[in-house]
Amino acid sequence: MKIYYQIILLIFCNTLFIQANSSDSIVAQKHLKTITVSQIKYKNNTISISPDSLVQHGNSLNDILSFFPSLENDMEGNIRLRGSDKITFLINGKPTSFLRDYRSEIMIQLPASAIGEIKVNHIPDVSQQAEGAAGTIDLILKKSQQNIPTGQIYLGTANNDRYMAGAHFGTPISSHWKFNVGIDYKREYRKRTFLNTITSRENNIVTNEQIQDNSAIAHPQTIVGSLGSELNRNNHTFKADFSFIQMWFDRIGDIHNTETKKEMKVIRDNKQTDRQYSATAFYRYTHNDRISFFTDFNYRHATYDENNDYQRNVLRPKINLIQDKLFIDQKNDEYELNLVGKIGAFKTGYSTWITTSTNANRKEIYDNDIYSESPEATFNMDLDRQIHSLFLQYEKQWHEWFIYAGVRGEYTHQSVYLVNDNNPIKQDYWNLFPAFQLSYNSHSGHSWQLSYRQRVNRPVFSELNPFLNQSDPQETIQGNPYLKPEISHNAALSYNYTNRTFTFTPTLFYRNKKQTIAQITQEDVVVTYKNLYHSQSAGAELSIYISPVKWMDIRINGTVYYDEIQADKKGNKRNDWAWNTNGIISFRLTPTTTLQCNGNYISDLQTVQGKIESRYRIDTGIRQSILSGKGEVTLQINDWFGSVKEITIIDTPTLYKRTEKSRDNRTVWLGFAWNFNINKQNNKLNLTL
Repeated sequence: MKIYYQIILLIFCNTLFIQANSSDSIVAQKHLKTITVSQIKYKNNTISISPDSLVQHGNSLNDILSFFPSLENDMEGNIRLRGSDKITFLINGKPTSFLRDYRSEIMIQLPASAIGEIKVNHIPDVSQQAEGAAGTIDLILKKSQQNIPTGQIYLGTANNDRYMAGAHFGTPISSHWKFNVGIDYKREYRKRTFLNTITSRENNIVTNEQIQDNSAIAHPQTIVGSLGSELNRNNHTFKADFSFIQMWFDRIGDIHNTETKKEMKVIRDNKQTDRQYSATAFYRYTHNDRISFFTDFNYRHATYDENNDYQRNVLRPKINLIQDKLFIDQKNDEYELNLVGKIGAFKTGYSTWITTSTNANRKEIYDNDIYSESPEATFNMDLDRQIHSLFLQYEKQWHEWFIYAGVRGEYTHQSVYLVNDNNPIKQDYWNLFPAFQLSYNSHSGHSWQLSYRQRVNRPVFSELNPFLNQSDPQETIQGNPYLKPEISHNAALSYNYTNRTFTFTPTLFYRNKKQTIAQITQEDVVVTYKNLYHSQSAGAELSIYISPVKWMDIRINGTVYYDEIQADKKGNKRNDWAWNTNGIISFRLTPTTTLQCNGNYISDLQTVQGKIESRYRIDTGIRQSILSGKGEVTLQINDWFGSVKEITIIDTPTLYKRTEKSRDNRTVWLGFAWNFNINKQNNKLNLTL
């Protein structure tokens, strides 16, 4: 399809009922009947949205994220924010290793119906951890905030044996005490095909060529559960929350490899399980508007298990069947404590975040009817990381002006323990992370905001682990235990104008990174990680909301940026322009019927060694409310044109690799939901930017 046809479709086929509120954020509520636009107050850089406000809310988390401005994602769950994949994901405001090492799998499996709100924060203030060079994405699990009993049950089904179901309930036990419980289940169908062309060369002469034709089918299953309670008494607030997330699936497929002189067929059966348990205790004391104190403690336990079984048969020359097994067993325990106090315009606090991770990798080779352990492919690694932080910030409002300034100091102690090595690899370092914000909000709908913050991106466990990970036969991945943290400087200048039917928000942004952590594919096709010296990007973002008539809402977001990357230790640089756009249009066909259509387009993206080619996508959904809004039926069709695919190219003097990934297309979901005790005052969308 021609590019200009794609752009026309994106502009005219897009949805979400968006509008402006405080804090540069978007807040949406379901069952849109009217739209109200309130004045934007630039107090932070947050954009948020409720998946329930979308007809497509039955999708995965990865699909819902495509609605956000400046956010680029792909079919495998890889996320970029303003051109950077260095993002920290939070669950209920807390960072977690569960969404670090293998988060791309979670992005495409986690049901959006389990999430009450998603917040994207480009430049968080210093009261939050400095982790996440490009910003944070906070996934807030669904809970009721009403003072009356409320609840919802829902069911859904789609082609290829896809199912989802869930129930959420919240009720006040007394005038001071609230209780919430929720459970969500989703079974997906995933079909993936990969076609790799790998060419090794020397002095422009091809030395070897290999083709890998890979297919795999999986039925991922996910369960999300949450339990919470809140007690408010006089000036005291107590909260306790528990949540668990578990994902598991078998990946079964064939890989047909053809090299210059031989041919091999691989049959694989991979079993994978991801899970996290989290418990939080929170207490707040509020003396008055000027004096308050809160503390919270959070414990998180996450595990990742993978059992890979391979049968390898060399066809030419013919060799007997070779079988091997590869096991990955990773455990993470995290402890986080926060103590924060506010006196007048000042806020200060202390936090500690302790992470202990262990990983056991083991490979067994089938020989004479017995599996025996392969010593050269068996490896253990432990990681201990302690982060202790102090912060101080100042906020002041003078009529239309608001100023914020703060600094966060973090001390990091890290030890990497390798198998058979009595001397751990240690890193101890201090960092100061300043932040600043100045904003002006007029009474005539005009607002300005200037923001800056320095942040850090510490390497995750898998990036540090030097074990040769061959769980995916297409490539071997090896971490680097000597990686250093990546430091970034982020700045943004925003303007906003809003009235009853129109919102216009352009933003200029700049990011400078040092010790950039980059993924490098070496000549032997082993993927590893290195610190490159420097990279930077700058760009502009534009968000427009318009409601030309009462029954239509249109939102168009676009980003264009210049990206510069140092490609090697010699200082050679790659630079190019990139852009993306997404559009959302909503038609209220009747007072109870809503039609939504959304689409996005992402241009070619450069990487350290090549590029990711452009891609686009169009989705549509319709929702019919029944029985005074208590029930609703939804029908959604994803990927109308079967365009969801990804083509990645690595092109260096010694290696050329082209990978084409595609998936099953045109998913059709039919869903039904029943809502208890709907508060009619909430039957409107209130989206903020």
